[in-house]
Amino acid sequence: MDTSSFLTEGYIPPTAFYFEVVFIGNGNSKMDSSFQEVSGLKVTVETMVKKESEDNIFVHHLPKSIKYDNLVLKRCLMKGSELEKWCRDAIENFEFKPLDIKLSLLSFNSEGVGSHIPIQLAAWSIEKAYPISWELAPTGSGKNEFTIETLTLKYRKFSKTF
Repeated sequence: MDTSSFLTEGYIPPTAFYFEVVFIGNGNSKMDSSFQEVSGLKVTVETMVKKESEDNIFVHHLPKSIKYDNLVLKRCLMKGSELEKWCRDAIENFEFKPLDIKLSLLSFNSEGVGSHIPIQLAAWSIEKAYPISWELAPTGSGKNEFTIETLTLKYRKFSKTF
């Protein structure tokens, strides 16, 4: 099968190394949004088993519900940020304030005028996210690395918007 007909001529598949995470609904305060890695945009249709007869010869799998994985954000440990305050309010004080998030995959024009302006290749809207876990990566005195924190968020749903 020739897959070239599915691609636009001159299209180069994007690399996933430049992205932007924007928290929406935090008043006028801008949340810091520099992350090393983002994962967890996964949706699964859960099914239930329905047997056709008493003899159990035929089994049908019927759609039952939609399940979303947790959103996992990794970044260098930052002190005193608005994002840290939002997470601490939830985890330490049990004060949850769900926020919407926009995740954008970006690229730069590789040539000519405007090459420093990012181009949005794809975007996802994540609804009603709130923190459920905070983790500090293992540290060691012999390592010459940044300390990485991992934030895990539960969310209602996501959709591709662009």
